[in-house]
Amino acid sequence: MDTLTWAIVAVTAAAGLLAGGYVGVLITWLPAGQPGLRWPLAPAHCPHDDRPAATALIPPAGWLRLRLACAQCAGALGGTWLAAQVLTAAVWTVLAVRFGASPVLPAFCYLGAAGVALAFIDARYRRLPDALTLSSYPVALILLGVAAVTTAGGGRHFAVALAGLAGTWLLFALQAVIYPVGIGWGDVKLSGVLGLYLGWLGAGAVVAGVVLSYLAAAVTGLVLLATRRATLRSHLAFGPFLLAGTLAAIIITGLDPRLG
Repeated sequence: MDTLTWAIVAVTAAAGLLAGGYVGVLITWLPAGQPGLRWPLAPAHCPHDDRPAATALIPPAGWLRLRLACAQCAGALGGTWLAAQVLTAAVWTVLAVRFGASPVLPAFCYLGAAGVALAFIDARYRRLPDALTLSSYPVALILLGVAAVTTAGGGRHFAVALAGLAGTWLLFALQAVIYPVGIGWGDVKLSGVLGLYLGWLGAGAVVAGVVLSYLAAAVTGLVLLATRRATLRSHLAFGPFLLAGTLAAIIITGLDPRLG
């Protein structure tokens, strides 16, 4: 990588640490008993007695203040918050290496941050909140739309991205109708967003993302069965596997040359 790319990677990694702080807010602060999904300027609250913390605009400061004020938060939430922050920074770093000085990098970084939050929430609560999945559609369309007008062949990328959104959503919606025990409508709503991003990279990336998601879930399920940590009746949250498969596909698949 050249000097400019290294600089972009370093800046993106640092920004990922800051963004990871707010991702921690989304995961760990649970106003009204639900995953804490608030606008960045809204005050964060303690999930135990609704005590206001600091503004979520500076999540590390808010988390530190809440941690000092509530022993329960210090014990139960600290590890999750730190893990989310580090994972967000790691994902943003990988994306910066993958895309470099590309106008599409901000769009994929948004996916990285939202994806970390959704993976943690789904793993803990077995749900993918509409407040984050549905709001990701307009955000992703705007960010990818900006990239489309500033990238060579961007119009073709955007058109295939829309096809990826529609195709992936229809595939998962059909599965939810046929086998609702295995696929929930939260997964369906998330699949459209992931199909949009994978479609930007080409049809091959869409196929790879879906296949890798199911492969990751199958391997994990077999391991859990073999170690007797799950039974055939156990239900695994599928969202984290969808997100992991999508990230893997983004990393390993090259840009479709027909779209360049």
